[in-house]
Amino acid sequence: MLNPAGLDISLPNGLTEKYLDALLRRDSSGASVVIDEASRQGWSTARVYLEMLAWAQVRIGDMWHSGRVNVAEEHLATQITLEQMERLRQRFSPGTKWGFKVTVACVEGNPLDLGARIVADLFILDGWDVEFLGANTPTHDLVEFVRQGHPSLVALSVALREHLVPASRAVAELRSLPNPPKVLIGGYIASQDPDVFQALEADAVGADGVTAIREARRIMGISREPLSLSDYLTLMGKRVQELRKNHKWSQEQLAQSAELDRTYISAVEHGKQNLTLGAVVKLADALEVPLGHLLADHSADL
Repeated sequence: MLNPAGLDISLPNGLTEKYLDALLRRDSSGASVVIDEASRQGWSTARVYLEMLAWAQVRIGDMWHSGRVNVAEEHLATQITLEQMERLRQRFSPGTKWGFKVTVACVEGNPLDLGARIVADLFILDGWDVEFLGANTPTHDLVEFVRQGHPSLVALSVALREHLVPASRAVAELRSLPNPPKVLIGGYIASQDPDVFQALEADAVGADGVTAIREARRIMGISREPLSLSDYLTLMGKRVQELRKNHKWSQEQLAQSAELDRTYISAVEHGKQNLTLGAVVKLADALEVPLGHLLADHSADL
């Protein structure tokens, strides 16, 4: 499996094996030493997540399934990795943000949230605003949270086949919202059987962290390639709409705050309006974001 930088994360290297060894030795300090060494060698944070943390946790999971480690050992390894991720989050420095918000949650009944936390952190590194709800999120509460918060995307983690029923219910209820978000489904079971989610009618499936980010970009109309004027206006329009919804404003309210016409706002949000710099300044001021937040093409990668 390749990440966007072309790194092969299917095979271990010296540092990943050292990190796995630290987990098996129950050595949290040793795990920190390995990650710090990776940083000194020039590893990006995304590479640490993909080649070290995710790889090691998959190996630990395999060992648990085969009986080579017990539940307590697996739990400790997970806690050590979560501690390392908390350390790494202090170092995050994502580029200019997209202006899109994603809610990441484990479906009701799914207590395994490490993979979802890794995906949430990769979203942060990719420039998304992230709300991470964690394990076993009741469907009713998830849908109400989304209804109030207006994320552009909801990413749901499904670990086992018994979680497919609550996942189906969650997707259906999210679809029924007045302004439904896009829905991305992923989790361990997707890596084992990618076709298992076909009946759920989600917008995309991400069997792993890299695929999840790529699919999220695709369904949101985000491209790392140079943008045409039409694509640029569409992306800016989506960003304006997302920020407006974050303020819980109608188009009329944004128009009043920005001293623009409501039909102009509607055209902007639909990517049909070629904005003047003056209009962009007014929108940025009204939405309380830097001018560059609306103008940037977000061409940096993970």
